[in-house]
Amino acid sequence: AVLIIVPGLLIAGLLINQAQEITQTVLQSPIIERIRGLQIRGIPLGPRLAEAGGQIVAAIGSSAFGLVGTATRLTLNLTISFFGLYYVLKHPGDMLLDARPYIPFSDANTENLGKRFKDVTVSTVIGTGVVAALQGALLGLAFAVAGLPNGLFWAVVTMAFAILPVVGSGMIWGPAAVVLIMQGRALAGVLLIVWGVLVVGSVDNFIRPLIYRRFSAIHPLITLIGAIGGVSYFGLLGLLVGPLALSYFFELIRMYREEYLEQEVAKSRK
Repeated sequence: AVLIIVPGLLIAGLLINQAQEITQTVLQSPIIERIRGLQIRGIPLGPRLAEAGGQIVAAIGSSAFGLVGTATRLTLNLTISFFGLYYVLKHPGDMLLDARPYIPFSDANTENLGKRFKDVTVSTVIGTGVVAALQGALLGLAFAVAGLPNGLFWAVVTMAFAILPVVGSGMIWGPAAVVLIMQGRALAGVLLIVWGVLVVGSVDNFIRPLIYRRFSAIHPLITLIGAIGGVSYFGLLGLLVGPLALSYFFELIRMYREEYLEQEVAKSRK
């Protein structure tokens, strides 16, 4: 656990520093300078916006320790979750044997259900982790080549957003491309868009479905809806727990239909 928590804390501190640098950079950018001189019907909004920006920076600085605490709790929760998941997947027979009296299915379907749960879990964890890591690394590399600051910070943010299929990474490289174009670097912005669509997007469009098909037939829509709904109930852990819970739910529905409903329909037709 120490090997996971200590590096996690160091990375969290680095990310907080980069977040503060990003805020300072935004407030000192030429766009903000134009906003400071903005007036509507003779009312100067610039000083008020500058004051609000200063308050935002101060709030970020004062909440840095709170962010470290949140990152620590998240790291501990993920560590415990993955250790528990590891032992469940390593010895699925023991858990299934203990739960067997409470499962209202036949022995054959119960065995199939346990195997299906394992396949769904492995495909979700591996598929989500691999896709998030690859997209974060590719976009961090693109930020470094394009000369955008705080590449590590945005790479980690991309990894978090990449859990959402299709739209995840685009929520990072899209605004970054717009910033490059607004800075007069149209070619760099267009190349970033091409990189995001063709290279980063290909990871989501090809590698994620390949992993899901390899282990289980999970539709990306289940992952998307599960992640969005999971965040509402479990926080950041819901990005992983949500798709798993939704996949399990559909498997239980399918098993119930095969075990009971189809038999009832067959009896009614006789």
